[in-house]
Amino acid sequence: MKIGKMFRWYWQNTYWGLVGFYGAMLFLMLLGFVIMVFSSTEEVSVNGFAFSAEIMLLVMGIIFFPTGTRFGLSNGVSRKTVFCGMVLFLLALSVGMTLVNLLGQWAGSAMGLNTDAVEKMVYPSLTGLGGHFGVIVSQIAGGWALGMLGYFIGGAYYRMNKIWKIVVSITVPALLVFGLPLLLVAAPAGVVETLGNWFFSAIEWVVRSPYNLALLWLGGTVFFGIFSWLLIRRAPVKIAG
Repeated sequence: MKIGKMFRWYWQNTYWGLVGFYGAMLFLMLLGFVIMVFSSTEEVSVNGFAFSAEIMLLVMGIIFFPTGTRFGLSNGVSRKTVFCGMVLFLLALSVGMTLVNLLGQWAGSAMGLNTDAVEKMVYPSLTGLGGHFGVIVSQIAGGWALGMLGYFIGGAYYRMNKIWKIVVSITVPALLVFGLPLLLVAAPAGVVETLGNWFFSAIEWVVRSPYNLALLWLGGTVFFGIFSWLLIRRAPVKIAG
């Protein structure tokens, strides 16, 4: 019952965000339609429904770790229940947003807009019900994985003190932008070639099938879910601020 309580709390604090998100997407579709009509343009692209939804799930995961943990622990809900409620909520929300995105893409196509998802561009040869279903599964898995990534990030920041938050916020982007390229430049050619072969082999495996992409996303969900649980199992109740 308490999982249901947490699920409802997450939904109540998500509802207006979804209204704003899909209101913005509807506005962009109508704007694209107006531009197409008055400029006599043959095609206007208003895509990125799935990608935008996945980014929203990432942000929601970041936000809900501290807020959900405070609410749950302050109301006698166990850490396990708070965590399980969030995992189930992210899955349900990813499924729901994917279905709404499909309706939005269908409506955009009916208006003459290009609303193809990124996955359809990656897998252009897929046709029929099986191909479309694979794309839908990969989108659901992607939203779930990014939601759990956000939950992990939110948990990491929740457990840090102010000094570590500043240090991590500065060093991680710096390492990604400057450190990684410098490391690749300084590394021996054989190492870079090996890493490149592994990377492109992984990309080749992913683009073979949307189900492979879904498996990759599910692996990320499990990975970040484990570390998120390790963060929440001893998380204290902190005052917001």
